[in-house]
Order: sequence, then structure tokens, then C-alpha cells
Amino acid sequence: MVPVLLVAGVSLALALLVVPWLLQARRQEDIAAVAARHGLRYSAADPFDCVRVAFPLFRRGDGRGAENIVWRERPDGLATRALDYWYYDERRDDLGRTTRTYKRFSCVLAQVDGSWPDLTITRGGFVEKALDLVGLGSIELESDEFNRRFALRSPDRRFAVTLCDARMIEFLVSTDAHFAFAIKGRWLLLASDPVEPTLVPALIRVAETFVERIPRVVYELWPSPFRDAEGRPLPAGDDGLGDAIARADADQREPWSVFRVRRDDADEEPAGPQYDLDGRPVAEVHEDPWGDRNQPRPD
Repeated sequence: MVPVLLVAGVSLALALLVVPWLLQARRQEDIAAVAARHGLRYSAADPFDCVRVAFPLFRRGDGRGAENIVWRERPDGLATRALDYWYYDERRDDLGRTTRTYKRFSCVLAQVDGSWPDLTITRGGFVEKALDLVGLGSIELESDEFNRRFALRSPDRRFAVTLCDARMIEFLVSTDAHFAFAIKGRWLLLASDPVEPTLVPALIRVAETFVERIPRVVYELWPSPFRDAEGRPLPAGDDGLGDAIARADADQREPWSVFRVRRDDADEEPAGPQYDLDGRPVAEVHEDPWGDRNQPRPD
């Protein structure tokens, strides 16, 4: 009896380890195939460190990450990236054993031509109505249907109301509140429950439609500081890294070997202002390596 129970226990443990791995591998293969059919680029790992953008969703849990990245550059030169995002909450019981509870999402990051106030559009509900009673709830618009379905929040009410014009409201209502949207800096985030690989291009299209519906007056009232001398939008700033990792994947090399490129072999840094990965200008810093110019340098 004991050997039977032992074999059963070992089999169950192996199943718990192997089945998730097989499902993950199958999802990677399916998403890669869908991306190839639609002319999109794919990486199993995250070549852009997508979760670096400080959306509230990307700060939840005790650990987090992104995988199965699908991306393309839009005709306006800005980036759209779909990803499988997960985070986990870690708990320790009285015996010191640690367990993790994972939550997973399908997300799209779409770059916008600006750097705007934070904004979130999420599904409305009882909690939102309770917060409304104490003045902490969503921003009300003229559309009763929108107000019933969604909670709109932003520290800048003028920006929120300007962005959510009649065309944007019509589009959002048509999604039947299946998605949450957020804006932070130069990025729009779409988040939903996990979708099948075949639906990833459609998810990308939903996010890009949101960007297309942004009223022109938003760009006029909140003009973008991230344009080059010819007035073209600046890229995300991490595109070269993504290209390098994609090439490493194609050559069947270790993708993260791109981080070990010698400085002498790297391309020269572009002239002009530099920007961090979120598109914010980085002030040039001039340092005195000796700490005090009045002190003699060591021999």
C-alpha cells in the first residue's frame, strides 16, 4: 500500500510541475505563430522591461514579470506591445512554508504622442459608488451609460473630460467594459483577463483604436515635448535593445548576451538631449573625477 501511495504522490507532484510547463510552452508556440502570420515581432522573454512603467497594475504583488512580447511600430513611428503579465502574492504559514498565488493578465502598451497626466478607466461597481459618497469616486461625464459602466479617475479633471469626448465615449461603451485602460506619461495600458493567442492581434487593435480616438484638442492643449527637430515623435528609447534581443533570438544565441556588448563596440551615442526609457529628458551631468579641482592629482 505504501509503495502505491508513494508512486501516486510522485506522479501528482510531477504532473503539477510538468503540466504548467507544457501549457506555457504551447502558449509560446501559438503566440509566436500568430505573430508571424500578422507581421508582428515576437520574443518569449521581455526585451523592453515593460513593467518598468509605473502603472498601478505593474506595482502589485510581491513579484511580477512579463513574457510572450509581441510588438510592432505603427505608421506614426510609435510602438505598440502586447504581453502576458503576471504577479504573485506570497504568504508564509505557521510552519514556515511559503505559497504563491498568481494573477495573470493580457496587456497592451501603446505609446502616445505626448506625456500626459495619469488617468484610469476601469469597470464601475459597488465600490465605485461607495467612494462617490465620500467624494473619492470617479469623474462623472454627460453620458449616463458611460457613468454606469466605467469609473474614470485622474488628478487632472480637465484632461480627463477633454480626452473622453463623444467619440471616445462611444468607443469605450462599445467594448462593454471588458478592458481597463490607463495612461501614464507616454504610454497607454490596456489590461484584460488572459486571452487566447489568436486574439492577441485583436487586443492590439483595441488599444490602437483608443489612441486613434484621442481628440486632436488633447494634443493641442497638452503638446508633446518629445519630438525631434523635424517635428516627428521620438521613439520609446529602448527600441535598439529590443532589436538586439530579437536578433539574438533569431541566431539562437542567449538573448541577454546583448547586455555584455563591449562599450568600444557599441554605437556612438546620438547628439542632442538624452531621454530615459519613459521618455523623460535626462539632464547632462558634468562630474569632476577627482572630487576637488584644488587638490593635486595623484601620481
